[in-house]
Amino acid sequence: MDSIFSKKQLYLMECQKREYNQIPKRRNSARERMLTFNNMHLTAGMTFTPTHHFPILEPYTGSVDFEVYAYSRRKGLSGENQALHFFAYDCMFDNAVWRNLESTTYNVRNFDYLFTPDYSLYVDEQLTHQNIEFTYRTRFAGAYWQQCGFNVIPTASWGNANSFSYSLEGLPKGSVLAVCGTGNKRCASSFELWKYAIRRIEAELLPIVILVYGEPVEVSGIHTPLKFIPDHISKTFRKWK
Repeated sequence: MDSIFSKKQLYLMECQKREYNQIPKRRNSARERMLTFNNMHLTAGMTFTPTHHFPILEPYTGSVDFEVYAYSRRKGLSGENQALHFFAYDCMFDNAVWRNLESTTYNVRNFDYLFTPDYSLYVDEQLTHQNIEFTYRTRFAGAYWQQCGFNVIPTASWGNANSFSYSLEGLPKGSVLAVCGTGNKRCASSFELWKYAIRRIEAELLPIVILVYGEPVEVSGIHTPLKFIPDHISKTFRKWK
């Protein structure tokens, strides 16, 4: 029998019942501390990919007519019909969305939408292991937020062309997806890779719309609608078109 409460309501009631909004500072054993540090105690209900064992995200197919704000600028916002994004330097959100995932989740409970963290993936082949770790982290945070009842917008990231062997793994098909579009015109090769990524995402994941954080650009040969989200630099220092 289905609950009369939503998943998010159940999550909030559980937090209130336990009277905590962050991970306890002390654990009774080394194993408990290890599980908490690596968030392994939060895997209940998640499913994982067979190749790299990334958490699998469910598709989001709802409205995209919401306001978008950076996680770092969340204070003072109501959260109603508002989404938090993580298109920023990793150091500005990694501690929050990985090492303190539970407390961060509780602290953003008023927001209706959350983008999955947009970790930087490197083009150097020597850093493939780091890219895989960061891909795991963004999928994990998104899967946990979905378990808690949030509307989660999956975010796609990539490194070089070879990174597509894992960088789209765990993302849902037939979903709204988001990508970062800032800095993609630093050089011709960078822009070509970015456009290749959009085409690859369309071909493999069949998204219903792609939200692009950055200035509008043309991508020929795709049929998926692109919706551009004004980035901080464009809004603050340039005239957004």
